[in-house]
Amino acid sequence: MKIRAVIATLILAAVTVASCGFPYDEEELESINNRFAETAAESTDDEALVTTEEDVSSSFPESETTKHAVEAGGLRRTYYVTAPKDASEGTKYPLIYAFHGMAEPAKRLQHYSRLDMAHAIVVYLDGQDQAWAPAPYATTTGEQDLAFVDAVRAELDQEYVIDNARVFATGLSNGGGFAAYLGCQRPQQFTAIATVAAAYYWKVSDECSSIPMKTLDIHGTADNVIEYEGGIRHDTAYESVPQMLDENAVRNHCSEEVSLSQVGTEGVRYKWHDCDAPLEHIRIGNGQHNWPGGAFDNTPGVVKDRTTHEILDFFGISYRE
Repeated sequence: MKIRAVIATLILAAVTVASCGFPYDEEELESINNRFAETAAESTDDEALVTTEEDVSSSFPESETTKHAVEAGGLRRTYYVTAPKDASEGTKYPLIYAFHGMAEPAKRLQHYSRLDMAHAIVVYLDGQDQAWAPAPYATTTGEQDLAFVDAVRAELDQEYVIDNARVFATGLSNGGGFAAYLGCQRPQQFTAIATVAAAYYWKVSDECSSIPMKTLDIHGTADNVIEYEGGIRHDTAYESVPQMLDENAVRNHCSEEVSLSQVGTEGVRYKWHDCDAPLEHIRIGNGQHNWPGGAFDNTPGVVKDRTTHEILDFFGISYRE
């Protein structure tokens, strides 16, 4: 059995700050990133800093992907499932819902995320017209997409034994926004969410549950599609990453302390303290609008499969043998 090499995380300082909100402004954050990167470059312990693609992308068995269709919300919807070999034999497994970005199919997310490496049942859902509510361009309502998620779960329950205490959602961009929407609308059905370059249009958190939700957010500072500091797209405002994190810190009843540590040479991890549900953010310096470390990411300093490993570690899910 090949054992995955752990992605090296360089903690250059146990930086803890007390703040009334998201710590540091843009200039201070850039300085922190530069200082971490310089220290990493000067270190002589190469193994602690550099992880090769071969190390990180540890092989996992080719997954058989099955396509399914279901009626939900008055529409015929499609989705794809991969699962460990013994999942259909009654072995209990965690479940991961994965949601693609706008204008791309579910299979594309499967390709660049490589979430199939998870020792879990992974379901990739197709958004209607390749979009998810409640984004302004979606052709479905929030209720219709929630009904789709519920219908998929009902079908999966007929085929597999799912660990109800380990059900997760993740997604990129528009799909990341929908994963957050699920965390708001279905907090008792999901254990945690992980959002990547997420589009937080205002309706995502509208009437959000006050129940704390374990959350990991990953976003690049050079994202020119969904900008780190927020903006307007499709004539609709979307929240900045700091604003979204402040809201989640309140929801999760976190204290004002936030620890910072280095992830590789380009990432800074923010970890909120004393939360009722964990809250973390990874800020990718110069990261673009993509899945960091995925098949289409060429950001310097971001190792292969970085995001997928971070998500699975946050979810507490091991890797397929």
